[in-house]
This record gives sequence, C-alpha cells and structure tokens, in this order.
Amino acid sequence: MSEKTYAIPNNDLTLHDIRSIVELVDSLITHGFHRGASDVHIDPAQEGVTIRFRVDGMLMYADTLSNDLHEELIARIKVLSGLRTDIHFVPQDGRFRFAQGICDCDIRVSIIPTHHGENVVMRLLRNDSDIPTLGKLGFSDHDVSRIVQCLSYHQGMILVTGPTGSGKTSTLYTLISALSSEKNSIITLEDPIEYAMPGIRQIQIHSRHGITFANGLRSIVRQDPDIIMVGEIRDTETAQIATNISLTGHLLLSTLHTNSALGSIPRLIDMGVDPYLVASTLSLVIAQRLVRKVCQQCKGAGCGACGTLGFKGRTVIAETLIVDEELRKYIMARTSHAEISRYVRSKGMRSMYEDGMEKVEKGITTQEEILRIVHE
Repeated sequence: MSEKTYAIPNNDLTLHDIRSIVELVDSLITHGFHRGASDVHIDPAQEGVTIRFRVDGMLMYADTLSNDLHEELIARIKVLSGLRTDIHFVPQDGRFRFAQGICDCDIRVSIIPTHHGENVVMRLLRNDSDIPTLGKLGFSDHDVSRIVQCLSYHQGMILVTGPTGSGKTSTLYTLISALSSEKNSIITLEDPIEYAMPGIRQIQIHSRHGITFANGLRSIVRQDPDIIMVGEIRDTETAQIATNISLTGHLLLSTLHTNSALGSIPRLIDMGVDPYLVASTLSLVIAQRLVRKVCQQCKGAGCGACGTLGFKGRTVIAETLIVDEELRKYIMARTSHAEISRYVRSKGMRSMYEDGMEKVEKGITTQEEILRIVHE
C-alpha cells in the first residue's frame, strides 16, 4: 500500500506511513473525528473506494482508495463491530467503541450490499461533550419559555418532529436531561441508544428478540415510570399505545416524521389515533431543522478553522406548537389547517422560517442557508 498522510485540521496530530488496514481504519475515524464529522461514508465504485465525511450536514469528499483495499477495509470494520465477516449479501448493523488519544467516540456501523460491493457508513457518537441546554442547541428564548412551560405539566405527550438528520434525538436527550431528578422515574425505549444517561433506565430495541417500540411500551408501564421516552413513533400500534399511556397521567416524549408542527396532528390521525385521543394527550410539538452557522472567525469568508467553507457548526431553527383547550376543540372538530394555523399564530407560534430569519439578522447564519433548508 502506498503511503498516505492525513493532516488533521486544528490539531497537532498527523498520521504518516499508513501501512496496514488497522492503521487505515484508525486514521479514517480519527480524521473524521477531528473534522467534526457525524458520519464516515465508505462507498465502493468502479473507479475506487470513495471516502466522504458528513460535516455540518454536508457530505465532503476526502479521498479515493484503491479497490484492492476494499475487502480488507470492510473485514476490519466488521471485526471491530462484532459482525459476520463471511456474509456479504445481507445488510448488517453493529457498534464499537473507539478511543485513541483525545478521539473518544462510540461508532454505529451500517453495512449494505451494493452493485460494486459492501457500502459502509460509520456514525461517530462523540463522548467528549455533555448534553447541551436548549439554548446551546439554538432554541430562541421565545421557544425555550414555551417548551419549559409544557415540561412543567409532567403529563401528556411531547413530540419532536422533522426529517432524518434534523437533530430530533439531541433535542429529546436535552428534554430528558432537564426532567431528570431523583423524584422522577424515567425509562427510554431507543433504537439505538446513542448516549448513556446516568440515573435513567434505557432500553435497546431488539425486534428479533421481541422488544419492539409497541411491546416495550406495554412492558415498561408496569415498571412504574413517571416519564417515558420513545425513540420514534413509526407505526399505528405504537402511536395508539403511546397516546393511551399519555392519557393515564404519564409524560411521554417521542419523535415523528412530519414537515411542520401542525402536520403532526393529521399524521397521528392518519395513523389511526382517534381525534379525541390526539386532542386529549398532545401538549407540545417541536418542529425543527438544523442549519449551518457562519464561521465566527472569518465571518463567512472562509479560513482554516472552517476548512475554507465559511460555515462551522450548526444550530436549530424551530417552531413550537402548544396545544391549549381551544386548539383541542379545533382538533376534535377536524377544523381546517388554515383556520388552526391562524389560531396558533395568534397565540404566539412562530414558523421555522421566521425563527431562521431572526438568526440571519443576528449574523448566526445566512438567508441562503435558511432557504436551502426550509421554504416559507
């Protein structure tokens, strides 16, 4: 193998003389970690194995390796993840811990067969930072006060909505962290568990062993919880059980795939939940996206700190829907979307676009970035 050098930005660490697959995998993870990547993509193609990093939500090309390294590279990652090295035509998922110097992270591995061979995505879950506050995630003071108000009720259902990669899980962990105390019994159902939280009982979903979101919900109610977190409401059975649990005095937090906060209401009804149950249990919906932040060192001009991109880090843009008594009447009456929208705006709900444009005015992000992520 020819020598490869990975110069890691903003760090004294440089890896030279990579002469083995072990060193190559280590270097890819370390390089991704120091670039702030959330994922490392290893994509086989006819012309070579493409390496890309997802940084601040954007895929960045890093390198192309020779195809003759592909099998060894995949085998090494499978060994680390405890996966079958003799299976090549079936998707596999695994996980391992990587700790080398200041690079400390849990790595979630997904492998799928493609036309040119097995494709790998490694999700880097950093262990070097605490769970942030709502403010540090980027929520405005306006939205923080609305969220805190609903958390104080300690019953009902709180949903965080948005597409994949919009930061929903981070927000859920932040909410659970804010609720965590010796007075609260908190249980979570997750797929997968991304961060271990002290004092909280976290359950990993194992469909092959009969632990699904729906079955898990039925079981944990008998564990006397005050607060339940469900990683995702993804089917009718889970939606119906979750709303019924919320009706019995528990606080339930979960995520849902909708484009807006208001979109969660028809989505739950479409999943078979009675409008009465939706109105009776839903207390707050947070819809969010992640947008890139302007690099504060170069103010968007491009520098070494941001890899000449002009952006470094991401922040939340959000809208918060509070379900009050009047809105409950609208839900049960199946009032039109337009009329409900007028009502909630009169009660102080701001759209994600408005939240984003406020961040543009403060110099946190750019209008182009807001329009790339959300359209008004």
